[in-house]
Amino acid sequence: KKIMIRVSRYTIDVTVAALLFIFSIGNTALAQGTAQQAPLKEDFKKEELQSFIKANQKVVALQKASEEKMVKVIQEEGLTVERFNELAASQQNPDKKVKVEAKEMETFNTAAQKISGIGQEADTQMQQSIKQEGIDVETYQQIILAYQKSPKVKQELEALIPKK
Repeated sequence: KKIMIRVSRYTIDVTVAALLFIFSIGNTALAQGTAQQAPLKEDFKKEELQSFIKANQKVVALQKASEEKMVKVIQEEGLTVERFNELAASQQNPDKKVKVEAKEMETFNTAAQKISGIGQEADTQMQQSIKQEGIDVETYQQIILAYQKSPKVKQELEALIPKK
């Protein structure tokens, strides 16, 4: 699972991409862990929110590009995205029985390894993009959580989004 925040003209949409079950698991788990352990931070500086918006635009572009690469890998290995996700779900949940032949499982494992590499590369690039905008990854994640849970932060962010 991956949480993707899209900055657009008026809103920030939150999407969970099932395809990317491997991608950004560390960041998502870290963000969720932060939410459970620490109180929700709502007092961000205007500069932090502006940096978040700029960084997020880069992150969304990187996520989209890596998602396209992942789909291509799955298809090049001879699987559909749906079948790949079905096999991935069975790996995550042993109770979910899926009929699979050895050759198909080998294909799945090859695709999963390639996808994992793409995800790790994209994750590194996203972290660099966030830092290049003058914000650290932890603050970026705190803003994502605050956007999802705090009407105050959501309103502040939406007010800063450039109007086209």
